[in-house]
Amino acid sequence: MSNSPSRLTHAQILWHDQTPTSSLFGDVYFSDEDGIAETQHVFINNNRLMERWQQLSTNRFTIGETGFGTGLNFMCALQLWCSMNRGNRHLHYVSVEKFPLRSEDLLSVATRYPQFDALYQRLILQYPANVRGFHRLFFPDLNVTLNLLFGDASEYFQTLDGQVDAWFLDGFAPSVNPDMWQPALFSAIARLSKPGATLATFTCAGVVKRGLMEAGFNVKKVPGHGRKREILTADYTPEALPTRSFKPQQKPWFHFPYETITAATTPTNVAIIGAGLAGCAVARCLAQRGFEVTVYDTEVEPATQASGNPTGMTFTKLSVHDIPQNRYYQSAFLYSCRWIRKVLEFANMAEGEDWNFNGIIQLAFNEQEANDQQLLLDTDYWPTDWLQPLTVKALKTRYNVDSQWPGILLTQGGWLNPRMLCDVLLKHRNIKTQLGVGINNMQRLSHGWQLNTNGESYSAVVLASAFSCNQFSFTDYLPLRSVRGQVTYLPANPATEHFQHAINYDGYINPAWHGFHCVGATFNPKITTPQLRSQDHEWNYEQLRSSLPQLAQDLAAEPSSIAAGRVGFRCQTPDYLPIVGPLPDPDYYKVQYADLAKGFLKREFPVGEYLPGLFISTGHGSRGITSAPFAAEIVSSYITGEPQAVDREVLRAIHPARFLVRNIVRRVYD
Repeated sequence: MSNSPSRLTHAQILWHDQTPTSSLFGDVYFSDEDGIAETQHVFINNNRLMERWQQLSTNRFTIGETGFGTGLNFMCALQLWCSMNRGNRHLHYVSVEKFPLRSEDLLSVATRYPQFDALYQRLILQYPANVRGFHRLFFPDLNVTLNLLFGDASEYFQTLDGQVDAWFLDGFAPSVNPDMWQPALFSAIARLSKPGATLATFTCAGVVKRGLMEAGFNVKKVPGHGRKREILTADYTPEALPTRSFKPQQKPWFHFPYETITAATTPTNVAIIGAGLAGCAVARCLAQRGFEVTVYDTEVEPATQASGNPTGMTFTKLSVHDIPQNRYYQSAFLYSCRWIRKVLEFANMAEGEDWNFNGIIQLAFNEQEANDQQLLLDTDYWPTDWLQPLTVKALKTRYNVDSQWPGILLTQGGWLNPRMLCDVLLKHRNIKTQLGVGINNMQRLSHGWQLNTNGESYSAVVLASAFSCNQFSFTDYLPLRSVRGQVTYLPANPATEHFQHAINYDGYINPAWHGFHCVGATFNPKITTPQLRSQDHEWNYEQLRSSLPQLAQDLAAEPSSIAAGRVGFRCQTPDYLPIVGPLPDPDYYKVQYADLAKGFLKREFPVGEYLPGLFISTGHGSRGITSAPFAAEIVSSYITGEPQAVDREVLRAIHPARFLVRNIVRRVYD
């Protein structure tokens, strides 16, 4: 990935009558005669979308695009999708854009195409920050996911995993934008294409035709539109089988065989073990894609363990350092803030009572935090509509918060009641619950997995039960550790009613919910008692008092008198990243990768093999509200073969096999 995590350059648009033109490339975004008719002919008709959607053999279809531009191609595809009987079917649209338009430019396009105005308005409400990377948007009532990749097309498609059914090969002409139309782009498109995938492009340039043919596409010219005499179409039928072995530097143990996912191999029913945030999020993501889902949990209610605090926040610590860990949590924050809001609004959960995404205040509570925040602001990393600096004076005048420290406001984040969110996530026609039912053993069948002795069988299972995930023989290598956390409940009063924002310091405090503020949280990996401890209440209060003395005084609490709170045990990993993805076959790994412990790094190793239909989402630690929804999308993309929500390097950083391979290298199994 790029070493520069800075903001991208916005597209500079010049309008000639009704036609937008790029000032950088000197080319139009769409036909000055009829942009909709052009898109309809070139991309919709020549990919046979109506015919293929009428005969769709699976519940999913993916379109890939180079050059999101004004979004007009997306709107045309979305309009056709909405006109059809969709049922449980899910449309995934992935598009790359190196020079994103501003929201106001998209609004200008919308005014010129009133038939798309409502769809454009919904796009603009979710339109991502102008930050390099992967941005996943969701339209729940349409069952549509839009995956916007802000960056270079060749670079980002090379780092993307998944499968595509049809391509809109758009973008400015090779004569004005030669950097995009390179062999690396064509080979990446071929790698992502399903057998039988189709492609259409406006250009007939020789570099494009030759590049596609060399990548394995069957290319032909067909009649164009308007003044364009001919355009190119293509289909993909790979002649060679995928490579099955790689050098260690290519990490074959992380390779996932997306190419094997077909209508015949896609699961029909899925069991989720765990009804906390991780499990409920996976259940909802899969249910929205048409799967029949059953959620199991040993407790009789959802969100009773680590997800059971009365309030929590969508938290992440932003960084300008472009490493996989930071990219994961940044992407998770961007996605989860959008997704949770859309899910709650779709369920008619009014903002303000059980949730409020009005922003998170992060105080610069020590020198290191102050330096980190200043670096973020100095490098212009985030646009101001997502991140805003807060002086001590601004905290007081704008938010009535007395603090000796400045801070920043993450405008899109906020607080919520996790139990409420879990309840909402489970309310879907494709989700059933089996609460109060523990899963003690799993037996592998020829067609899937049987839960418990003589229990139900499922074609796929997702483990999302925190520490219980490593209770099985095939997961006992997972290093899940328990970290005790205690939160303190402080009764609200008229003096604290002004407090409306979640505040993060060396602890946190949320606005009042059902009459009390939730203050926390301790972090004790060596303490295992589930009982409340007075010294932990005192620690929580002292952190509040040292950071926000006036608010602490307004709450009028004496540390020795605090009695109410809650203890939870976070599930964490040694590298502070969650465990998300397909579960490897330990026996296969121990045999095939044994030479890694001997230093035999020049030979090739076969790609990894997985336990069919078995996936995991756990180890989200103290960032579950932010991490779990994003992890659910990643798991869903593995199961369906849809393009992933993040780049391959991040997928490897959170992959379950990372711990198994480490143990092999360290000779744990000798």
